[in-house]
Amino acid sequence: MYACSAWSNANWRTRDKPYTERTLSKLQSLQARASRVISGAHKAASIPALDVETYLLPVEQQIFKHNVDTLRRVGPAERQHTEEEARRNKKKSPRRAIEQAIRDRQGPDIRRQEHIVPYIVPPWWQGPQMFIETNTEEAQIKHEQIIQDEPDAVHIYTDGSGIGGHIGAAAVCTTTQETKSAYMGDDTTSTVYAGELQGISLALQIAQQDRSRGNSRSKVLIYTDNQAAIRSTAKPKGKSGAYLLRSIAKQIDELQLQGLNTEIRWVPAHIGIQGNEEADRAAKEATGWREGDLTGPKAAEPQQLYPLRSTMKTWSHKETITSWERHWISETRGRASFRHTPKPSRKVLDLHDGLSKKHSALLTQLRTEKIGLKDFLYNRKVPGISSNRCPCGSDRQTVAHVLLRCRQHRQLRDQELGRLRGRNNLWKLLNERKAAAKAIKFIELT
Repeated sequence: MYACSAWSNANWRTRDKPYTERTLSKLQSLQARASRVISGAHKAASIPALDVETYLLPVEQQIFKHNVDTLRRVGPAERQHTEEEARRNKKKSPRRAIEQAIRDRQGPDIRRQEHIVPYIVPPWWQGPQMFIETNTEEAQIKHEQIIQDEPDAVHIYTDGSGIGGHIGAAAVCTTTQETKSAYMGDDTTSTVYAGELQGISLALQIAQQDRSRGNSRSKVLIYTDNQAAIRSTAKPKGKSGAYLLRSIAKQIDELQLQGLNTEIRWVPAHIGIQGNEEADRAAKEATGWREGDLTGPKAAEPQQLYPLRSTMKTWSHKETITSWERHWISETRGRASFRHTPKPSRKVLDLHDGLSKKHSALLTQLRTEKIGLKDFLYNRKVPGISSNRCPCGSDRQTVAHVLLRCRQHRQLRDQELGRLRGRNNLWKLLNERKAAAKAIKFIELT
């Protein structure tokens, strides 16, 4: 295990940036030293290549991600500066600098982010009864039984859906033949889980309106295929989506005051339950989706709609990975590693599974082409190396030459690499686990 922590005085003499170039360079150097210890790479290996070979998020992207995640936790400033005040203040606060960085990348509006309170309901709150059967068959049988046993209840099916990066919610009442739907924004604002909660809120709205019309029901029965939403509704906690849970709890209390108890039951998805299928379709159509690759109008947004903290966390993760990929493509250093890994991926770590420290280091050196072969040593002007030519005389002594073509090692190559698929392809030799293990052994024997 390797770990360290570094603290920086954010935004100190940085010309409105979240960090200085000097700070960035120092932190990059520290991470590079750790990467070389972890991977066994040669000291000449570039920082971008080391980050990719060890799958360590580059320091610049780490700073951005930590800044966004910190601001996500502490929330926006209680008072926002006007444009005139912002112009008068020559120096931005760290918070404003980070908020500006998020806006520059077209991220979620931190000022509209949901507010999460520690406790949504008092400890003694009596929520709705929840029922989750142990398996699909039992749930289906129980559902059919409830429909027969509760003819005087109001039966409502709910669903949330994410399609094409947009989130929708819907509730379908088979008792009153009524449907409500809502558009919950794109996936930088809401999640499917939030859509499921909004669907339950819509169901409670239907029940409230049914009651206001003078209808007398025995209870409210809500059916959903999302177990997490059921548990959160029955026992709400202060976490992402809390503003929806707070609204649901208020609606349940209002119905209870009118003598209507609420039950929330789990029904399996996509097994032919009519109400569930109708709710699923309505939730999809709320996003503008239509069958047959067509599009239509989106449903109206609910009165309360706030970006979730969880969506900002997801956005910051995606944004840092995308930024890393973009920088890696435009980078001029580490092009040997780029040929093997054009897109940073955790899969590079799988190549090292089961390898000793020695063999793992050798693999990294082969992939970065920073290894004790004459072409590299000659370019580094190592004393005693007067040429970059291979002793076989046919070419420069590079990783590709030794592994694929050198005449001096033809017999050994046939012996070790033999019938290996891709033995004449450097990318396959150093990107497939079994092939890489054989290539390492071959290099050792040379």
